[in-house]
Amino acid sequence: MAQGPAVPAEPSSTPAELPSAWIAFEHEWSGVGAYSATVTVFDQKGTQVQNIVFDYVFRKPSSATVHVVKGPNAGGTLVWSGADTVTAHRGSGFLAMFTMTYGLHSPVVTSLSGWSIDQLSFAAVLSHGQDTAGTASQAAGPVIDGNPTEAVSLVPASSAADDGLTLEVVDISSTTNLPVRCLGYEGSTLVRQVQFSDLKLQS
Repeated sequence: MAQGPAVPAEPSSTPAELPSAWIAFEHEWSGVGAYSATVTVFDQKGTQVQNIVFDYVFRKPSSATVHVVKGPNAGGTLVWSGADTVTAHRGSGFLAMFTMTYGLHSPVVTSLSGWSIDQLSFAAVLSHGQDTAGTASQAAGPVIDGNPTEAVSLVPASSAADDGLTLEVVDISSTTNLPVRCLGYEGSTLVRQVQFSDLKLQS
């Protein structure tokens, strides 16, 4: 169960004052060429709730292969190569030859609130945090799967410009300097959670 919003500290509003954990994340990510992880997603839109588990492989600059372990399209594999489309297939061998192509943000391949596989990467988390206008802060985060974290919070200047979110929290591992969990709130309600586990890095 996710904890409530982190208590903001060390407020900052300019890129030069980004929280130290975020700067460490950016530095660490610059040395990563590819990674794999289990990505667990909770998404809520109105009264609808969705839980999805992916086996996720990302390679720079912008390609991802995602096997859906649990949730809609379970058993399927999605491949994104940086364009505005994804290909989808089910099974392996001969069956994998039968593929479908969808728009990157087609409802067929997105979560309830419209998140697609390109937005689940560390690259996307970093870019979103740097590009979203608002106020950033840092505080001690929770221990997640044995990982002590620093919680970097972002209060967007406009929730309408941030999918209706009023607060985002990225829990960054104090050991790897990479995200362990991303939370999104509408007021005090948690409506989005993305958690990364079984992380394996390649240079």
